[in-house]
Amino acid sequence: MRMRNKIVVIVGWVCTCAALVYFIEKLRNYDNYDAFWQSFLSANGTQCLSLLFAVILLPCQLLIESRKWQMMLVGLVPVSLRDAFWQVIYGHVAAFVTPYRIGEYPGRLLRMGYSFEQWQSFIGTWRDWIKDWRKWLQVLLLHLSRYAVWMLQLWLILSFCGIELSPLEAFVAIVSYYFCITIMPSLPAADVALKGGWAVLIFSRFTDNIPAIAVAVTLVWCINTVFPLFLSFFMVRRKDMGSTEAE
Repeated sequence: MRMRNKIVVIVGWVCTCAALVYFIEKLRNYDNYDAFWQSFLSANGTQCLSLLFAVILLPCQLLIESRKWQMMLVGLVPVSLRDAFWQVIYGHVAAFVTPYRIGEYPGRLLRMGYSFEQWQSFIGTWRDWIKDWRKWLQVLLLHLSRYAVWMLQLWLILSFCGIELSPLEAFVAIVSYYFCITIMPSLPAADVALKGGWAVLIFSRFTDNIPAIAVAVTLVWCINTVFPLFLSFFMVRRKDMGSTEAE
């Protein structure tokens, strides 16, 4: 088992380094940056609306994930949608600072603040939950809904960056992109390198505007990864303020 974990770690680092080298090499060999910046800085109203809509979709997909998490806890622990939302944010932070995002669900559980004995009882009850296929179906549908929002976000941001894809091209390319970055092991801090490499490899089949692909992937990463981190800081600050008022 340890050998298998070591292999996964090695593969993760090799893939990340290879993606970073490929990413940098493509950007270095691009020779039309003047036209790219001119096009990027002169984005029209439709492009700006695409970016705005992509940002607005962030709370939408976080609420979908919160509802999914709440559904997973139904019959086990009473959790409001509001509490589930902050647990999802807390798990997001834990995922960002742990290799391969392994801290996401432990981070959510840690936010709930139960004792070790309570978690033993909780895990035992969860085994019975797993046997209920109707709950699993609901969870699966919510997960697919969030995945659809991710796809729409990326399509909108590609449009903002001047990369126009037909619905069919967007579906094939974006599904392929998310499939590749999902199956490849990675480190959260190196996500942009890995995702950028795969994005250039896949989307360069539809455009030769390599910097636009890099900007699009970076914007998606900022919206879906960095913005929730700011939300977590707000959560910590609000909790500290509440503690101070209580004193």
